[in-house]
Amino acid sequence: MEPKISFTKSKLLLSFLLILSIWYPSTPFSQEIENISLKTYSQLAIPVPNPVDMTKISPGKSYQVTDPKFILQFYYDGKDIYGIIIKREKESSIFLHWCLFRSCEESPYDYKFKIAAAFIPPYDQLFFSAKLPVNLKYRFQGLKFYTVR
Repeated sequence: MEPKISFTKSKLLLSFLLILSIWYPSTPFSQEIENISLKTYSQLAIPVPNPVDMTKISPGKSYQVTDPKFILQFYYDGKDIYGIIIKREKESSIFLHWCLFRSCEESPYDYKFKIAAAFIPPYDQLFFSAKLPVNLKYRFQGLKFYTVR
């Protein structure tokens, strides 16, 4: 007799969980998602010169680089960079250059890649991310954003 009672209890528990899983997503609290935009919070972005001295910026903050051909904001988490290009000229490609040296002079250990291509939309509100290459035995001390036509 005892096993039938535990089976009934487990059926009751399963039906309760099913009802709860159907009801919970329809509650107003589960539908609320706050959109966060770097452009919306532009007053929180700290202006920095280009090239950026990575030894002088703090992880966990947003920074803004202003150039005659583009304006971008980026978030540095101590390892990777996530950002948004607020405005750019459509005929210029934008590159990110992680430099071994603070002054961003050329080195064979530098890391460069394109974050926005010329004549390819969107020309504003373009998100980008720069993941630090894996298995590096050194740290980058500089960061530079530049354009090429």
